[in-house]
Amino acid sequence: MLIHLSRVSRYAFQSFWRNLWLSAVIIFVMMLALLSANFFILTNLFVDTSLSIIEKRVNITVNFDITAPEQDILAMADRLRAMPQVATVEYVSKEAAKEYMIKKFEKEGNTTIRDSFEELESNPLFSSLVIKAQKMEDYPTILTALELTQNKDLISDKRYDDKRDLIQRIQVFKNKVQGVGAITLLFFICIAILIVYNTIKLSIYARKKEVQIMKLVGATNWFIRAPLIVEGMIYSIFAVLATILITFPLLGVIQPYMGYFDGQSLDILAYFSKNFTTIFGTELLAALALSIMSSLFAIGRYLKI
Repeated sequence: MLIHLSRVSRYAFQSFWRNLWLSAVIIFVMMLALLSANFFILTNLFVDTSLSIIEKRVNITVNFDITAPEQDILAMADRLRAMPQVATVEYVSKEAAKEYMIKKFEKEGNTTIRDSFEELESNPLFSSLVIKAQKMEDYPTILTALELTQNKDLISDKRYDDKRDLIQRIQVFKNKVQGVGAITLLFFICIAILIVYNTIKLSIYARKKEVQIMKLVGATNWFIRAPLIVEGMIYSIFAVLATILITFPLLGVIQPYMGYFDGQSLDILAYFSKNFTTIFGTELLAALALSIMSSLFAIGRYLKI
């Protein structure tokens, strides 16, 4: 068994080195297909992160009349928290709103707001509830619930920070990019299949007499197929290794230009490192499947002697 595997591997490497330039072309095209897949992953990561950040900033702010009792507001907050569509409800008292406004303007070097509040006899700001939904689709349900809730007469106004238009535009952009990426990926996959298929076909045609002799002396179809399948696997392994060697330096070049999301840079190097096995393992399996299937299709007709 070991002798058989050794011979198969030796024949495969001999064929690989004998047609080195052709092997390099196959590896290059397969690498382009895999790099297209990585670009596809990177685009999805960037757009999904953008959408996630924007969705986190969407909320409903409910302002209450100045005379609204605090216990009634807190009771309404508890009822809202009990809704499955609601993720969080934050109560902002009049005093908390006042302190927030003063600190905000003082940070910008403006002290007139504090002076203005000191001259007033009472706090003119509203108490409010800041409501975040579980999903974007849940906000209309929450708005409807606010219209039907008890003590709704205490509500002064509702502000729905609706970023659905922006999210929709980003989603459309994402779909377009995904479409272009998918077409590019499919193009390189088709080219890779054709090149691998035709390369192995030419290799078999050049060894047609050899295959015939092997058949006449009793060689099994598997013994004839095996070196070509192993050769295809070699293409795949080298293509994935080349993709890894190119991907990480490219990510290092791109990383400084990545935008900031909520004060933090999107660390694409960390993402690819963390998901290294998933990304490149899947690409290796896909490349192996591509090369093996191409090899089997190409050799099939020549075994019917």
